[in-house]
Amino acid sequence: MEGQQRSSLKKNTIVSMIWNAVDKVGFQVVALMVGIITARLLSERDFGLIGALSVFTLIANILVESGFSSALIRRKENTDEEYSAVFVFNLGLSVLIYALLFFLAPLLASFYEMPELTDLARLLFLAIVLNSLGIVQIAIYTRNLEFSKLTKINLAAGVAAGVVTVWLSVKGYGYWALAWQQILQVGVKTLLLWVCSSWRMTSCNFAVLKELFSFSIFIMFTSFLSNFSRSVYNMVIGKVYQAERLGFYTQANKYQQILVNIITSTLSGVAYPVLSSLREEPGRQLMYFRKIMRIASFLICPTMLGMFVLAEEFVIIVLTDKWLPIVPYFKILLVAGVLAPFHTLNGQMLLTNGYSDVYFKTEVVRSIFTLLSLLLITISIEALLYGYLGATVISYLYDNYVIQKHCSYKITHQHKDIFPYIAVSCFMLFAIEVMDYYANIGNIYLQAVIKLIAGAALYLLPLKLLGSAVLKDMLELLRGKRR
Repeated sequence: MEGQQRSSLKKNTIVSMIWNAVDKVGFQVVALMVGIITARLLSERDFGLIGALSVFTLIANILVESGFSSALIRRKENTDEEYSAVFVFNLGLSVLIYALLFFLAPLLASFYEMPELTDLARLLFLAIVLNSLGIVQIAIYTRNLEFSKLTKINLAAGVAAGVVTVWLSVKGYGYWALAWQQILQVGVKTLLLWVCSSWRMTSCNFAVLKELFSFSIFIMFTSFLSNFSRSVYNMVIGKVYQAERLGFYTQANKYQQILVNIITSTLSGVAYPVLSSLREEPGRQLMYFRKIMRIASFLICPTMLGMFVLAEEFVIIVLTDKWLPIVPYFKILLVAGVLAPFHTLNGQMLLTNGYSDVYFKTEVVRSIFTLLSLLLITISIEALLYGYLGATVISYLYDNYVIQKHCSYKITHQHKDIFPYIAVSCFMLFAIEVMDYYANIGNIYLQAVIKLIAGAALYLLPLKLLGSAVLKDMLELLRGKRR
């Protein structure tokens, strides 16, 4: 019986990871294609206006969700009445927050000295209410590892919103095109969630909210700190500098986030429910977690540092010369992105073992140093981002200590699982930079292709010679041979 359960878990894990990868990669590819087209059609100011409001949308969505999704996924059983109570809470809070932001819109426009924001904010913030309508369905699908349905829904919503956004951009609607992209993406996704899901609201058992809140409150505060400390950059840059400079920053951050999210979201989306199912078997759980960390290292390090050496070619070829000012921002963010998945995955490990309060403390440390970097904004945006890079490194080191203390993942084992891939990726970066310095290829397209091929060879060959275990781990995961 136990063997059958393990076999079923292995099969579900593999299928879920494949579908989750298709979801994250497919969605990010759609976002990338739409972003490339709109970057050529719209101005830096258009992106800056949307970026100025993003912090409010992000924080509002976190408050509305209140960490209940993770709490529902983690529970052994949930009833329809309990799901209904969470749904009513999410919807009611979203309406209250939207009403507040609706009346505050003129003040936001005055703060940024951007009069267009009043009407833009009142439209864009409707996404908060629309998003609240699908939170419960997403939790149910995730809990049941039904990532195939979520994948199809997300891709359909992304494509539909993308097509309309491109059409509006071509027609000259400017920043309104970007606003409608967010509204339509959330709206279509929510509509499809209701059409495809069998769950429907019933009578409510509000007593469950108190039980969930004891766990979810730390998740909510953690998400709030994490997203606010980064999103506040948009607010500060938009206030201190012009909308055009904010537009450059938001574009650099967007493309870095696309790369990070493809890897981090794919792994963490599957890791959380599977790690939760293994929390009664700490030995197996830790072994599985270490494999996930090695796979994350294997993927994220060459992706971030490889794009670092290709940053200028990427911007010129894909976005055109007018976006060249994003290159310095983009490079700093790419280096910081090397460590991004580890904070998220460590958090998943803490949460599945009931340490939501500890995870909150790690986010407090991370947020304190991230917010301290704002003191550098008066020097330059580059200085601000170097401060963010420093905060990321400090946060990573603190996470190492915490995960060792609470989950028995020794720091020496963490370094063994992660640093070989960082070291080989740094070697790759150095070798390509030297090659680029001495070579005079002339053709930017040929230069990009040569860098890409050389980078892949300089990364994979040393790992092969060093006998890297990650390729074996990935093959075992695909074959369902988790021990």
